[in-house]
Amino acid sequence: MSHFLPFVRRVGMSDMNSSAPLPSNPDVRVIGGGLAGLTAASLVARAGPSVVVHEKRGVIGGDARSVKREGFIFNQGAHALYRGGHAERVLTNLGIRLGGGRPPAKGKLIFDGRAEIAPAGPISLLRTRALKARDKLEVAKLLALLPRLSAAQFASTTVDEWIASSVSGDRAAQMLHALVRLGTYANQPDQLSADVAIEQLQSALGPGVLYLNGGWQTLVDQLAAMPSVHIVTGLEVSALPDAPVVIIAAGGPKLAEALLGKQFEVGPPAVTSGLDLGLSQRPDEDLVIGGDVPFYFSNHSSVAALAPEGQHHAAVAQYLAEGDDPDAAAMRAFASHAGVRDDDVVVSRRLHKMTTVSALPVAHLGGLPGRPVVTDTGHPNVFVAGDWVGPVGHLADAAMASAETAANAALALLPTRSVVA
Repeated sequence: MSHFLPFVRRVGMSDMNSSAPLPSNPDVRVIGGGLAGLTAASLVARAGPSVVVHEKRGVIGGDARSVKREGFIFNQGAHALYRGGHAERVLTNLGIRLGGGRPPAKGKLIFDGRAEIAPAGPISLLRTRALKARDKLEVAKLLALLPRLSAAQFASTTVDEWIASSVSGDRAAQMLHALVRLGTYANQPDQLSADVAIEQLQSALGPGVLYLNGGWQTLVDQLAAMPSVHIVTGLEVSALPDAPVVIIAAGGPKLAEALLGKQFEVGPPAVTSGLDLGLSQRPDEDLVIGGDVPFYFSNHSSVAALAPEGQHHAAVAQYLAEGDDPDAAAMRAFASHAGVRDDDVVVSRRLHKMTTVSALPVAHLGGLPGRPVVTDTGHPNVFVAGDWVGPVGHLADAAMASAETAANAALALLPTRSVVA
């Protein structure tokens, strides 16, 4: 291992949550102060070893950070915590409070520029004019079958292939593609493995998702406040730290590749463009999904405290395929399907391009089981974690599941330490 040779990227360095001196030779150094890094650090520190988290930015949280604009709380794009998933389990295990609510499934589905009833159950599926009778029958059959599907059987099947083999109608296929985009934050159906798409749909249509009171920053703040986790900001790590254990949990595969001097075989990133809207009044619709266009609108404050009293925060997303350019005007126009008028907008923020998944599980690599594992570093005491690592979960679920595995691997190397449950 090379010596620890960080250099200052931004002015400032802080031990953020402890009055005790920063350990000069900690048991574990974690590179990255996002959800994966903070989770791994918290799990290790709870078992006793000393931990230092290194975050190159001046603030921690990564893509889980939230900002406040004129009283509205904006996440880094539309965020939802999947109920019953690995992230919820790990966070609960750590004692992290999860306040918020499950958003309503009722909404509108857009085809040919017209808003129709979004099928959210048998009755709305019968009532909607978005689908023809044959499409409705095919969708109903697939949704009835979905809870019993074994996602693992489709690890080497693309989303395009799975949908084409499941339905024959164009509208039915477009609707399923829309649901997959919504559940995976990805618009690469020709590469994305169907196993993750099926798992996400099973979760979304089963336990559902949670919009968090106060935004995802509440998770960051609680994880950062965990006892015995020391956090240093404003430094970029340019070489592997000389420490008993190192966990690389930042920058997706690119940073890990740079530090380890090796290449990971992974899928492409998922990228979206976002538009946050602070609204003076509730929109006519809380949810609008693009059926034949890759757009989404949701009133996140319909069930979560994210806006001043009497006002609302909505998120618009454009799911970008490879080669697509963000279209801010089209996103703003899409919000009009929810009844948002220009006069309703108190404040807005545009996120031109943001990576929602560092590297997608793709069919040609074997889907979720084909992702790199936490020990795939070439060093017995160096581990990786993040939304692109491990065979378990997607988005935050993958980040936290791999963080837990990395933490357990770290504890197994340290003397007199026990693996966390």
